[in-house]
Amino acid sequence: MINTGQISTLLRPALQAVFGLSKPYPDQWEEIFKTYQSDLYQEIDVEMKYLGAADVKAEGAAIATDSMGQRNINTYVHRRVGLSFVITREAIDDNQYQRQFPENTRSLKCSLATTKNTFGANILNNAFNPAHSIGDGQPVCSRSHPIDGGVYSNSLEGQATVDFSEAGVEQAIIEIQKFPMQSGILSQTMPKKLILPRELQFAASRLLDSKFRVDVANNDINALYHNDYIPGGYKINQYLTSPSAWFLLTDAEDGLKHFQRSAVETDTYVDFATDNIMVKATERYSFGVSNPRGIFGSPGV
Repeated sequence: MINTGQISTLLRPALQAVFGLSKPYPDQWEEIFKTYQSDLYQEIDVEMKYLGAADVKAEGAAIATDSMGQRNINTYVHRRVGLSFVITREAIDDNQYQRQFPENTRSLKCSLATTKNTFGANILNNAFNPAHSIGDGQPVCSRSHPIDGGVYSNSLEGQATVDFSEAGVEQAIIEIQKFPMQSGILSQTMPKKLILPRELQFAASRLLDSKFRVDVANNDINALYHNDYIPGGYKINQYLTSPSAWFLLTDAEDGLKHFQRSAVETDTYVDFATDNIMVKATERYSFGVSNPRGIFGSPGV
């Protein structure tokens, strides 16, 4: 509870400034997830297996048959987040700086935005953790995503080339172009955007914004730059916890999703018995990954 004892200096005149609430980072999760509206308790995505490649028909033999059906099921359960505070009537009445404190709505919205950025980034922070599996039983970035008759990889984990470098990014692009559908047919998938921690922002600028190769003696062209392999460039996410893990988002459909169940709601009410004022804010949403082909990751070194 915020009472006069907690803002005692604000009860007297002659303060030059009241500060402490700075400009927060914007909604960085929007660079990663595609948003959908929801009016249900949960949303369910199902990955289907369609027909595979055709077979050669031998003379006099029957034409080969194949089947279709559901495979992986991904469930999004919306969580409600919120925060509130209580302030006494005396603290409001006696505050000499009511224009500067409290900034009720702004502070609450900053708190909710921080939580949302953190929840969104945690999909990537836990991308290599087997304890955080998606619908196919694998973590978001894995070398063993199952398909009928085999597996595919959207991770450089365990590879010699895992650091953020020209060779690492080129290898990731090659692996992305090898993504198969559940049937084994190649899926036309291309890289779209890099998501990086703050520690890699300078390396990213040198790698993607230079017309010529960096850190090599040869003066040949930078293929990533000239062929525009990553049209969305790179975005820095301040909520990524690993200083070396990096991610490539792709153009695969139904990849990384954000479902908005209810937008930010703020409310204020006065307690009849005490005259205390309560201010609260809530929001409800979910984050997840339906199609892991929508992302390729490296845990770094």
